[in-house]
Amino acid sequence: MDKVSFLQEKSTYHMKYPDQSDLSFYRWYTEQHPDEAIGWYHLGREYAERGEQEQALSALRRALHAKPGPYYNEAREAYQALLRERKQQEWRSKTRRLLATLLFLYFQFAFSPSPLTEPGPAAATTAPVSPAISKEQPHVEVIAVPAQLGADQLKDQVRQYVENRRPSLSQPYSVIVVPEVAGAPLFTPLLFYQPANVMGVLRYHPLNRTVISQTWFPRPGAYPQDSLLRPARTALGQEQQVLEHVLLLRNALYRFYQQKGSLPDSLSQLAGAYPGNYLPQVPAPPAGLGLKSYLYRPASFRPEAAWASLRDVLPLPGYPEPLVPLEPLQIRIAEATYTMRLMSGSQVVRSYPIGIGKDGLSPEGYFTILQKINHPRGHDNIYGTRGMVFESSGYAIHGTNHPESIGASLSLGCIRMLNAAVEELYSFVSLGTEVIATDAPVQTLAWSNPAPLILPARPAEETPQVVYRWLH
Repeated sequence: MDKVSFLQEKSTYHMKYPDQSDLSFYRWYTEQHPDEAIGWYHLGREYAERGEQEQALSALRRALHAKPGPYYNEAREAYQALLRERKQQEWRSKTRRLLATLLFLYFQFAFSPSPLTEPGPAAATTAPVSPAISKEQPHVEVIAVPAQLGADQLKDQVRQYVENRRPSLSQPYSVIVVPEVAGAPLFTPLLFYQPANVMGVLRYHPLNRTVISQTWFPRPGAYPQDSLLRPARTALGQEQQVLEHVLLLRNALYRFYQQKGSLPDSLSQLAGAYPGNYLPQVPAPPAGLGLKSYLYRPASFRPEAAWASLRDVLPLPGYPEPLVPLEPLQIRIAEATYTMRLMSGSQVVRSYPIGIGKDGLSPEGYFTILQKINHPRGHDNIYGTRGMVFESSGYAIHGTNHPESIGASLSLGCIRMLNAAVEELYSFVSLGTEVIATDAPVQTLAWSNPAPLILPARPAEETPQVVYRWLH
C-alpha cells in the first residue's frame, strides 16, 4: 500500500470511528495488514511519542521484518535512533546511580557518630551471604596491529596499549599480538578470534605498570612450543568458552523477555521442548571456574534497561566484562560473498561459508529465528542435521547433504551450511535472534574461528511427524 492509500484509509477510519485515536487506527491497521511496513512504522512512532520505548522498538522491529515498501527505510532509521536514545538513557541512569552511591558513602563517613569497627560474632552470623562467584581467572586479550610497523614501533605501541586500555584490572594479564585482520579494528580486543599467526606475546602487571615478560617473533607464526605463548593460548581458550556461554545465555534471556514479557524462573526453561526450545542445552561452566552452574539472578532485571541489566542478572564469572560491551547476537548474511557472520555488536563471534539461492531467490531484509528443529525431516536428508526457520514462507537456515553446494547459488532460496557449522550456529542463537540478509557487496573478513562450541540437541527438539518442504 502506498502513502496516499494509507492516509485515505486513516481518514475513512476516523470518519467511521470519530472517538478513536491515531493509536487505535495504527493498531487496527497492523492487524489488518501485518506485512505492511507503513503501519508498523507509524505505530512505532506513536508509541515513541507516548514514551513507551519498548513497545516502539517492538513495532519498528516488525516494520523491518515486513516486506519493503513505503516507510521501510524510515523505520530502519527510527529503530536505530531509538536504540541510540536508549543507550544514552542507560548511561545517564548509570551516572545518576553512581553519584547517588558516592553521596551516600560521603555522608556515611562524614557524619558517622563512631569509628567503623569489625562486626561482632552475632552480626557475622546474621549477615546475608552473597552467592559464590568464581575466583579471578587468568585474563588474555588478542589485539591486531598494523602489518607495516617496525619492531621498535610495534613494541612501543603495544606498551602504550597495555598502559592505557585496562586501568581497572588489578591482576597481571597477557596480550597476544596478531597481524592486522582486514575489516577488524586495530588495538582493540578481538574477543572471539583464534590467533593462528602470532607476532608477539607479553605479560603485563597493571598495578605497577611493568612488563613481566615478553616474546617477539621474527615473523608471524604459530610457535606452539613457546613457553610464554603456550599457557596464554590455553587461558584464552577457557576465557573464550566462558564468554561464549554467557553471551548465548544473555541473548536467549533477552529474546525470551522480548517474546514473553518476562524472564524465565530458571535457566532450564530456555532448553524447552520444540517449539519453545530457545537453546538445546544450558551450558555448564568449565571445571576451572569451580562453579556447578552459572549464577542467575532474575530479580536484578530492569525492563527499562533490558539488555544492559543482564550483566547483573547473569554475571560473567572470573573475568572482566569486555571493554566494548557485549551486544545481543545477530546473524548477518552477505549473499554476494557467500558468507555468514554471527555478530555481537561490532565483535565477530563466528564466520561461516554458506550456499544461497540461485537467480537471487534468497530473501533480503530483517528477519528473526522463528523455529529451531533438530534433524528436520526432508527427502534424502536434504536439510542436514539442524534447521532454523527465519521467514514463514519457507525460508530456513539449514545443513545439507551436498557440501559441494557451499559457496554456490543453487538453492530455491534457503541458506545452506555445512552440518558442523549449522550445529554450532544452532547452539548459539535462540528463538527471536535477528537475521539480516543483503546482497550488497560486503568486505570479506578473513576470520579465524575459536574452538567449536556445540551444545548437543535433544530428541525433544525433533519433529518426526513433520516433513518439511523448505525452499531448498
